Amino acid sequence: MNLRSFVVRLGGAAMLASMFALTACNGIVRRGGETTVNVPQQYDMTIGVAKDSQFSLDGAILSAPDLEAHFRYLQEQKQLPKTVLLEDTDAAKVNNKALEEFASLQLAFHFTGYVMHKGKLTLMSAVEAPEKKK
Repeated sequence: MNLRSFVVRLGGAAMLASMFALTACNGIVRRGGETTVNVPQQYDMTIGVAKDSQFSLDGAILSAPDLEAHFRYLQEQKQLPKTVLLEDTDAAKVNNKALEEFASLQLAFHFTGYVMHKGKLTLMSAVEAPEKKK
């Protein structure tokens, strides 16, 4: 084997190795990479999901309007929480209705919302829907 064929084979092997490395990174590149969030050790408020579109707060079962009224009271007292966790309970799991209500509370009262569903913690970033043109 001469020097030229050795260099060509070595170059081919290096190109093949780099293609495998790039292929392995393909999923991360397409999704935009991993996102790191600073998760607080404790939350200012923890809300559980209860049955029939209700919520559990400090052992009390509240309807969505009652929970909103509680937030308004906290706002008047200047004691709004900065971080709020919405989590599954034994009675019910987080569903779309609960997420919609939690998002509307987040938009109205400007707290950082986290959702713990099936053991996975997610940062909730609520955004107002654009107004429809008539």
